[in-house]
Amino acid sequence: MEYRKLGNSDLDVSVITLGTWSYGCTNYWGEIPEKEAIEALKKSVDSGINMIDTAIGYSDSELVVGKAIKGLRDKVSIVSKGGASPKRIPVLVEHSLQRLGIDYLDLYLVHYPDLAVPIEETIEAMAKIQKEGKVRYIGVSNFNSEQLERAVAVAPITACQSAYNLMWREIEAMGILDTCIKHNIAMLTYSSLGQGLFTGSIRSKRDIPQREGDIRTITLFFKDEAFDNSLKMVDILDGLAAKYKKTVAQVALNWVIYNKPGITTALVGIINIQQLNDNLGAIGWKMEQSDYDMLTEKGRQLSSMFDYSAYSMFGMKWEEIKVDDMLANC
Repeated sequence: MEYRKLGNSDLDVSVITLGTWSYGCTNYWGEIPEKEAIEALKKSVDSGINMIDTAIGYSDSELVVGKAIKGLRDKVSIVSKGGASPKRIPVLVEHSLQRLGIDYLDLYLVHYPDLAVPIEETIEAMAKIQKEGKVRYIGVSNFNSEQLERAVAVAPITACQSAYNLMWREIEAMGILDTCIKHNIAMLTYSSLGQGLFTGSIRSKRDIPQREGDIRTITLFFKDEAFDNSLKMVDILDGLAAKYKKTVAQVALNWVIYNKPGITTALVGIINIQQLNDNLGAIGWKMEQSDYDMLTEKGRQLSSMFDYSAYSMFGMKWEEIKVDDMLANC
């Protein structure tokens, strides 16, 4: 396993982070047996993955992760996320700690900015819980460059978590990655494999899960022209996979991890040993620079229809996102 420094922290984290949104979150991802999720997490830690990402908004994910990390706390850094309301932040942190069965979080993120709440007030509340020892480091998720600058002006921001893959290029197009590099903020990429799109398992609309509520029914790069363009990218990955004797997923994840300076770790969902091994095969080798450059440029061209300033990857208008409303019962 390879490790990189997490921004301005004293943590060295694996270049692959285990994303656990699918654990206990049947409404978006379908049924994943808890026993299998726990086994996948333990095997991931055994392989050297030392950062686990969850959120209070991921249904029962924190509960499953809490069961899985018993006896492993000293081997892993735990990341969770909550809303932007200054009044609710201390309450939600306590809930997350209880659900996970731990005394502190290594990293706590604002899951989404709320445009009705001043960034400064949100970050002040985050800094307060850090000072109290409830979290070691604080960060943000889904913030744009201007919001990042405002956050950094209030308190040290250790990490930013953003969607990033071959088709979703917001952090490049909107200057978010540049801002992170400027302030030594770790970039944690989610949807690094395009929610399965860049594993090679989805080749047509028939392969997209049709279960009601599945997250891929709303994700923008599964829609219309964007999906057609995504399949063109899969065709390109097929050629590179043959060239380097790797799988499609390994080539796509390798590009995320090694192509751009400033990427610290790539989040991937792992629900079985086969997926774990496939993801591990993305590490420890490099493509020719011309192939990185080709993938970068092709992805930029194919994803040019997205309006990153107006919509999140899930088709939500930025001004309408109210995470704290969704967490009202927490």
